[in-house]
Amino acid sequence: MKLLIDEKDRKYLTDREEFHTGLGVVKIVENAQKVTSHLGHDFSVLKPRLIDLYEKLPRSGSVLLKRDIGFILAYTSVGTGDIVVDAGTGSACLAMFLANIVQPTGKVFTYEIREKFAEIARKNIENAGLQEFIEIKMKDITQGIDEEEVDLVTLDLPEPWLVVQHAYKALKHGGFIMSYSPYIEQAKKTVDSLKEASFRGIKTYEVFEREMEISNKGVRPSTRMYGHSAYLTFARKY
Repeated sequence: MKLLIDEKDRKYLTDREEFHTGLGVVKIVENAQKVTSHLGHDFSVLKPRLIDLYEKLPRSGSVLLKRDIGFILAYTSVGTGDIVVDAGTGSACLAMFLANIVQPTGKVFTYEIREKFAEIARKNIENAGLQEFIEIKMKDITQGIDEEEVDLVTLDLPEPWLVVQHAYKALKHGGFIMSYSPYIEQAKKTVDSLKEASFRGIKTYEVFEREMEISNKGVRPSTRMYGHSAYLTFARKY
């Protein structure tokens, strides 16, 4: 898999030796850092990082935004060697960022009940080269978690409160749970369930992102801003 970036910083992912774009046909030469299309347009050639794959890979629906993923990784301090349980898989974007950190000695077990979503996730995981560190489990996580002594449980589900008791049982002492909920009613019900399950340190956050426009005229916040995505609820077993 190669990443092509054109003169306007637009990105293209391809695993072909010849790639067709609106700027012409690009022939990708092995180990080349720059290539020129048959119409004379230059492209940079890079090995894609995970963030490039996240931006371009096929998706089965809405995915967690980068700002939320980063907040989750920092808040839970997930690290090399950790065991993570994730549900639902979706396009596997969160699972891949988690696996990218816990490898090479850790693993992510991600639960999904929709085969169509799981198939897209498998292809994305393979393109990221992370298949050794992610296992997709075709199972309804509300019926229980197979893993024990887990470091982190992440939930992107319509009814995460149905998993809270299972998560408490699966987590090790000091382990985290994170629930991603688009609606505040979901977050409220999840918090109530976390309290009932004896979780501690329960916090809910909403993360915003605003890019800055920097030019010769001056500097100001971008007039376009990513608004609400979801409420992130965290808790810990101790």
